[in-house]
Amino acid sequence: MNRRNRSKARRTLALVVVAGSWCWTSAAPPGSKGITDEAVEFGQSACFSGPNAHLGISYRTGIEAAFSERNQQGGIHGRSIELVSLDDAYESGKAAANAKRFVAQDDVFAVVGGIGTPTAKRIAPVLREGGVPFVGILTGAAILRNSNRYPNIVNLRASYRQELHVLVHHMVRDLGKRRFGVIYQDDAFGRSVLADVVSVLGEHEIPVLAKSSYSPNTHAVHSSLFTLEKADLDAVLLAGSLAANVDVINLANLLRHEYVMANLSVVAAHDLYERLNDISASSLERLLFSEVVPDPEDEGSQLVRRFRRAIEDSEGLNELSKGTPGLTRGHFEYSVALEGYIVGRYVLEVLSEVGADNLTRVAFLAKALDSEPVEIDDWRIQVEPGTNAGSSFVRLVDLAGADLSSGETP
Repeated sequence: MNRRNRSKARRTLALVVVAGSWCWTSAAPPGSKGITDEAVEFGQSACFSGPNAHLGISYRTGIEAAFSERNQQGGIHGRSIELVSLDDAYESGKAAANAKRFVAQDDVFAVVGGIGTPTAKRIAPVLREGGVPFVGILTGAAILRNSNRYPNIVNLRASYRQELHVLVHHMVRDLGKRRFGVIYQDDAFGRSVLADVVSVLGEHEIPVLAKSSYSPNTHAVHSSLFTLEKADLDAVLLAGSLAANVDVINLANLLRHEYVMANLSVVAAHDLYERLNDISASSLERLLFSEVVPDPEDEGSQLVRRFRRAIEDSEGLNELSKGTPGLTRGHFEYSVALEGYIVGRYVLEVLSEVGADNLTRVAFLAKALDSEPVEIDDWRIQVEPGTNAGSSFVRLVDLAGADLSSGETP
């Protein structure tokens, strides 16, 4: 465990004991991994350095807020909940090494809060062979939704394919677009999205007329847009990071293209807007975004209200401004932190249901993957029988401020 997490755990435990609310613990079940008489430890491998550090930091902040909130109430079955976070810098090799460390040391109950398709693809098989649950990955890649291949994975967000269903349906049926191109990041994430785009457009009998790719962690994406120019497109789907998509959209605006351009949930509307150059009101309506959690500023949501209190109480606000130089705290950091908070609350609810005498990985996975819904305030997660996916919520917005759908579930 890193020093900051251990220090926080000790402070939380001390406060609970002083308050007199700490419960007597029962002995850890024989053969339990990552569980002592005092604590349940979860592991996390995510990017806390590099260009995508803001994703890992925000996701961890949300998970820790959920854990801190529960620890202040006495933990789970009298045990505090702790998080061991390891940096993988969004690099597959480092992610695999972190997973091997978790399996070899066998000191975490489950791994939560992974970031990205390329890293998750390397982590998942290592954890599967080690019998370690892998919960709440920030990716919608199809490969991780094969429950036969990965019976240890629990997905808590909609898939990229479900996001694309909502985006493409709107672009074809409501906007009348038929000439599609794709610009994608050339890694497991981008290639997975490209395959889903081809499949979803195929349902409308529409081909991908042009496609272009670029290397991950680069800003040299302008040539990708130039590659598409001769195809006479009216719609472009973007499968990339916030920085890359901003560069593409700014160039398209400079060249006076009138494409409808769609972004997946890994890019938040508010933060992209803050980074755009001068852009007309009509252009704002042509920029679409899918999101897989509620609006983190929606005070009408019980989940959002509790999340924001938990973030403030856990001193998580400062964490949301760390990571990428020059990145200010905004809607995107709150969206990612909210998704992390949902992950944290989910594993806590499942642990509670499992019971103090049966805290094993097998029992945890069996409960997590059964078809009974898990209620998190006014948010519901329910795994469909025979799958490892518990949410199909997709919200569609544009940069002009329109909420184009309210939680479609394709």
